[in-house]
Amino acid sequence: MWWYDRRLLFKPGESLKSLLNFFVDLCLLRAAPQDLNGSHLLLKITLILNLVLGVVMIAETRVGITVAILESVFEVSLMLVVLYIGLKLHGSVARFQQTATALMGSGVLLGLLALPLVAWSHHSESSEAGLLLLAVIIWSLVVMGHILRHTFDTRFGLGLGIAVLYTLVSWNLTFMLFPVVN
Repeated sequence: MWWYDRRLLFKPGESLKSLLNFFVDLCLLRAAPQDLNGSHLLLKITLILNLVLGVVMIAETRVGITVAILESVFEVSLMLVVLYIGLKLHGSVARFQQTATALMGSGVLLGLLALPLVAWSHHSESSEAGLLLLAVIIWSLVVMGHILRHTFDTRFGLGLGIAVLYTLVSWNLTFMLFPVVN
């Protein structure tokens, strides 16, 4: 259990609040993935939270729970596989754990912001909900670009470009494998 040995999850002197603050700072571009404690347990926790949030968001909008689970697992797996391959090609696989945790943790925070907007836009014809959701999507691309910039030691513009390209390819693959049926 994670509470059994705090050293597995936190650096000395850290708390759950400081961990949450890290992810908030990451989403505000004030922290970088390398500032995060490398922890398998933290990666697992953020991964599970990301999967659960993805299932809830997908099931809320268009499909049943089984397809939502499959789609969420596919999306997260694709991200982790592409990240690993990119790091392998770059020669910096050692950064996988921190980067994956940063992507999963920021995804959870931004997903929690998006969830009520997804429900609102799905259950109403409100253009405000759609615009707010678009703003969260754009911000998530900025955050991903920020994380990738630090991960691959490159300029922010290139990190953002990789994030946008990955997202477009990911959405296309997801919609091909899990078509929207009305």
